[in-house]
Amino acid sequence: MLDFSRTWVPYIYLYGVGGGIFLIGMFIILRSRSLKLERVRHKEWYKILIFGFFYYMGIHGLFTFAAIGETVFAALIGLIMIAMTANLIFTLFKKPKGVG
Repeated sequence: MLDFSRTWVPYIYLYGVGGGIFLIGMFIILRSRSLKLERVRHKEWYKILIFGFFYYMGIHGLFTFAAIGETVFAALIGLIMIAMTANLIFTLFKKPKGVG
């Protein structure tokens, strides 16, 4: 059995430090108005960026749980990822109000 320091410490470090850097980057992008959330296309890209971070975090968690034999948690994360993907697809293909 793999111990905590070999399975979860790298995960926590990767998404703790990497997530912090990602959040700082998103803050800078929003504060500098490089990404204007009033624009429909920019809002779509904002959702894609957030989705991408959590999607890769989910893939990593899914395979970590699968590797240590926790199939229930791996299946739960897989279902959450499928729901997130469906939500993103629905959001991206939904026409905004007022568009013909």
